[in-house]
Amino acid sequence: MPSYPMTRRLALQVSLGLFAAPAMAEARLPQFRTARYQFIELDPVEPLAPLPLSGLDGKPAIARPVPGKVNLIYLWATWCPVCRITLPRFERQLADFRARDVEIVSISTDERDLAHVRDYLKRLGIKRLPVFYDGAGKALADAGSGQPLSTAEGLPVIYVTDRRGGVRGYMLGEADWGSPAALALLKEVGRL
Repeated sequence: MPSYPMTRRLALQVSLGLFAAPAMAEARLPQFRTARYQFIELDPVEPLAPLPLSGLDGKPAIARPVPGKVNLIYLWATWCPVCRITLPRFERQLADFRARDVEIVSISTDERDLAHVRDYLKRLGIKRLPVFYDGAGKALADAGSGQPLSTAEGLPVIYVTDRRGGVRGYMLGEADWGSPAALALLKEVGRL
């Protein structure tokens, strides 16, 4: 059998194949993507620590995943054009999500004061959606590396937690979490 010398191109292809094979073998969740963004699965899974924030009434409140449920943790701000679409959509879909054992926890990271956030939500008709306030994202920033949530890549961002409160991944931008692809992802997260 003849022996062929290893070319740079062949070496690169073999190397990339070795790196890609474990990643492909470990992929567990169905893909969910939009025209601009895709769901990024996190490995390792990190637990979401309770966040000391404020409720819309200005009183101290703790934002945390609802135990035993898949959670969508939505970080947003009033200046975000996409949030004007997503917040009312979540308000309309809330009952359907809850019927599927999925909870939504929304956190305003607005730099404007709480009164501005309340007025904004009122104009959008948000009445039932759970909303917390983290002025300028300070609590998230203070949590630092001990918290898997971040707005560093931009807003809006939505994190998905499993039933034990582990952050399974995130997605930037506008997406319909009631779409068949998103629901397949959430259903699989619920099995983990």
